Amino acid sequence: MDNLISGVVAVAFFLAFTLGLAQSIGKLPFTIIVAVVCGMVLVDLWQSAKEGLAEEKAKRKKNQDVS
Repeated sequence: MDNLISGVVAVAFFLAFTLGLAQSIGKLPFTIIVAVVCGMVLVDLWQSAKEGLAEEKAKRKKNQDVS
């Protein structure tokens, strides 16, 4: 759960910085690149969160089976 929280905070800071930078520069090619990269970051966060939650669930189940 800690990884999920820190991941969301990090992505929020990254998005705020890069989207602000794209807005301040205002050039279309740079804005397109930033939009694509932000999309890739969000997909990676989603996949990492899914994987991390599945690992935590498996760990809890394993610990429950041992008890």
